[in-house]
Amino acid sequence: MNTPSLPASLCILLLAASGARAQSLEPVGEALVVVNLVTAEYNRDTRSLQVSDRVHQDETIEVGLDASSEIKLDDDTKLALGAGSRLTLDKFVYDPKKANGSIVLDLMKGAFRFMTGVAAKPTYVIKTPAASITVRGTIFDVYVEDNGQSWLLLIEGAIQACNARGQCQTLDEPGKLIRITGDGDVGKPVRWASLQDKGDVPFDNTFPFVVKAPSIDPTPILTRDVIIGTYSDDKNDKDVEKPKGKRDTAKPPKKKREQSTEKKQKTKKKRTAKNSDDDSNIVSGMDIVIGIGGGIGRGGHKHDRGGMGNYGGRSMKGR
Repeated sequence: MNTPSLPASLCILLLAASGARAQSLEPVGEALVVVNLVTAEYNRDTRSLQVSDRVHQDETIEVGLDASSEIKLDDDTKLALGAGSRLTLDKFVYDPKKANGSIVLDLMKGAFRFMTGVAAKPTYVIKTPAASITVRGTIFDVYVEDNGQSWLLLIEGAIQACNARGQCQTLDEPGKLIRITGDGDVGKPVRWASLQDKGDVPFDNTFPFVVKAPSIDPTPILTRDVIIGTYSDDKNDKDVEKPKGKRDTAKPPKKKREQSTEKKQKTKKKRTAKNSDDDSNIVSGMDIVIGIGGGIGRGGHKHDRGGMGNYGGRSMKGR
């Protein structure tokens, strides 16, 4: 039995539709770095990305488990994508003459670093599974877990996270982070050291671009030690604890200082008394020497200075 062939006119229509879809993909940026397998997918059509390849609106970028990538959008926005990450370039409308438009990225899972470009900051909307991030500038990291929970770490500038219920938190202190639960609850800004359950999410996996700087940000402002550290000179920062084992350089309590001063005074008195006894002994010894010298010098005999030049008026020479 022969399978009936499609009419030539229908084939032409299908090809035309396919071509229209290809032409509808608007290029929005290019791949700067591609390490191992990184793909771009649109409508079940998947291609492997190479350095300098263009990326398009509506494409989903997926990074292999042993791969990484960096992308620059046409407004100079830069993105770093960690191993196992996935995002969709939802929307990119940018007018370079007016520096405005609409840039929407959907971060579905994995680790990301985001650096804003020249577009006006309200232009950006970064979506996570349970909340959206509006950008006030300039550099921040996002980690999206498989269960939809997200972590936001501010490196520079400010961001605001809001859920569907209108609950929002502003993060404007570099080095602090916000946790967004899978249900959309947006936590208050805190430091990593103050998190009670931070052991559940290893820092190096959550924020790999802090551990190893990407090429889009080769000299990061905040290092790993600064972010995970527990000490701060900011007296108003209640989230920060002093590290255990750190020597306290504060002045001792007043009572201890008084005890220390009293002890020093007693030691000084003992030394003074001892010195006084030593001086008395020295004076007594001098009296003896002078007395002997004076007795030797009596009888009107002339003697040398020091009282020891003559012995009973006789020269000591030759003795």
